[in-house]
Amino acid sequence: MSAVLFKALAFFLMIALGYLMKTKHVLEQEDSQVLMKIIINITMPAALIAGFRTFSIDISLLFALLLGFCMNGVLLLAGSLASVRKEGRLRALYILNTPCQNVGNFVLPFVLSFLPSSVVPALCMYDAGNNPYGAGLAYSVASSASGGDGKVSLRSILRTLFHSPPFLAYFIMIVLYLPGIRLPDAFFDLCDLFGKGNAFLAMFALGLIFEWHLPKEDVGNVIRILGLRYALCLCAAAAIFFLCPFDLPIRQTLCLCLVGPVTTLAIPFGLACGCKQSMIAALSSVSMVTSFILSLGMLIAWA
Repeated sequence: MSAVLFKALAFFLMIALGYLMKTKHVLEQEDSQVLMKIIINITMPAALIAGFRTFSIDISLLFALLLGFCMNGVLLLAGSLASVRKEGRLRALYILNTPCQNVGNFVLPFVLSFLPSSVVPALCMYDAGNNPYGAGLAYSVASSASGGDGKVSLRSILRTLFHSPPFLAYFIMIVLYLPGIRLPDAFFDLCDLFGKGNAFLAMFALGLIFEWHLPKEDVGNVIRILGLRYALCLCAAAAIFFLCPFDLPIRQTLCLCLVGPVTTLAIPFGLACGCKQSMIAALSSVSMVTSFILSLGMLIAWA
């Protein structure tokens, strides 16, 4: 228990330090973009690859992939139905922020810090099912709802996925491991060294991004969107934890994935659909805090 609380406190301090650096104007919110580029292109792929050191294929990986895809389909449908009578841009906000979890920047640091690295492939497979929604499926539906053409092709979604270094990292690793190709330990040691910086950079960047400027009249919609999202995800997490036959660390990983915050791609897609910038920022920030509290609560309960 004490080890979990210490690591959780360290994560909180990393986020608080990032926010403090922004409020004191040592760094600006825009500087988070530089950190995100370092995370996405270097530390996150390295951390993912290092987790494949003890990779083995089993049915839990296929289940994680299907869970990521099917659960986000349910969330997308729920967001669409919950907003059916709302104005187009507000409906787009529901559709973009109900599905899709920020697995790479948020869930991965938690998993690598609190669970064995052998669960990383399961996290990767869940994210493989989650990614198509963040890469374009949710935006396609949201664009149509807000009055856009909603034309996002399968080709554009695949292009987005295969231009993502983290996705490429675990796709290549799975392709290598299917025919039994094993990489040397020295390679994993090097990736592990680079990947160790991922947790700090990810949490620090979240502190820089955190913002809360929201008119009172918009608070209700933020609460309803996130309330719907987390209610469904917590029900799914409870079912996974208590009913699935997989090893405990796998179930814990999938639960953490399910309660991950809103994907960062919801921000540019929301702006493209004409959604209010203050609500986009609030949804991102509040979901980050909510996911932190839920993830920490789960880890304490499991300790």
